[in-house]
Amino acid sequence: MYDKGRAGASRALTNPFRMILLLVVVVFLLGLSAPPTGADSISDKKEQARQVEQQLNSLQSELNRLTAELNTTESRLATVQANIEANQVQLQAAEAEYERWQGILSERLVAMYKQGNTSAIDVLLECDDFETFINSYDYMSRIGNHDTEIILSTQNLMAEIRTRRAELDNAKAEYQAYSNSLQSQRSSIQSKLNEQKALLAGIDAEVASLLSTRYGGGGGGTSWNVGPVNGLYFPVAGPHSYTNDWGAPRSVGRTHKGCDVMANYGTPCVAITSGTVVQRSGGNAGLYIFLYGDNGHLYYYMHLQGYAASGRVSGGQVIGYVGDTGNARGCPHLHFEWHPNGGGAVNPYPLLVAIDH
Repeated sequence: MYDKGRAGASRALTNPFRMILLLVVVVFLLGLSAPPTGADSISDKKEQARQVEQQLNSLQSELNRLTAELNTTESRLATVQANIEANQVQLQAAEAEYERWQGILSERLVAMYKQGNTSAIDVLLECDDFETFINSYDYMSRIGNHDTEIILSTQNLMAEIRTRRAELDNAKAEYQAYSNSLQSQRSSIQSKLNEQKALLAGIDAEVASLLSTRYGGGGGGTSWNVGPVNGLYFPVAGPHSYTNDWGAPRSVGRTHKGCDVMANYGTPCVAITSGTVVQRSGGNAGLYIFLYGDNGHLYYYMHLQGYAASGRVSGGQVIGYVGDTGNARGCPHLHFEWHPNGGGAVNPYPLLVAIDH
């Protein structure tokens, strides 16, 4: 005899089991149709990182080219400025000598007139200016051998003054052209730095972590620090470019005693190594820092926009910010110097390249 109570109980036990079994089958089938968890996502991130790095490398190459051109223009500008200053000194000396000879000849004319030699005065009255007079054939034929040396010296000085004035005008035009070019190159560098910064700021942390250390694993607000390499950090923690401009000509006859690292205003500057920071200001350096490294070496950070730390600091710690104080107006960069064992400055370029790999 069929037991309805027992059959109802059997269905009550069987239906939930069937439902669970069905759910397991559905989940299993969905699992088969879906790709392995995160596989495509990781692949996409790597591809994004590769593309970003290609863009960054392209921007960096362009930055390096522009920075090299800027340094060349600065050197040419300094050379032209030195030529202008030297020319002005020589021109002033020639003009002073010309005035002296002019005075001597004027006295000679007065003496000739007093002696009754009116022919020289007649020639003078026929001339519009002293230069025409001094080049007058009639006067040269009458003045005699006694004053020939004076006449020739004066004529040579006139020619020299004309030449130097023309050279000075050309040099000033060249200086203005280089100065205009310098402003354009500085703007181009700032534009490329901003492009690089914007590109890195627009990527997420996962893509940023896949980038090479050349870009500090930057982006997404993560650290820009490059290093440590042999315990040393690159002194600018942000997009930058630089060339080997050690010894390049600079204004007032100076040569460059460091390496200029181009970067945007306010880019953090970090301690290349642990040590003691002393803040200073004044002169061509503007706001600057001495970092007495625990390794025994001394490092200079110049043209800062502001300070961030003083006293004891650790390697990689922010100690200042890139600016254009001192004689760097309009061209934000860090002038970086390396003084091994606290002595004279040596070329820091090889050291910077070794860190900034």
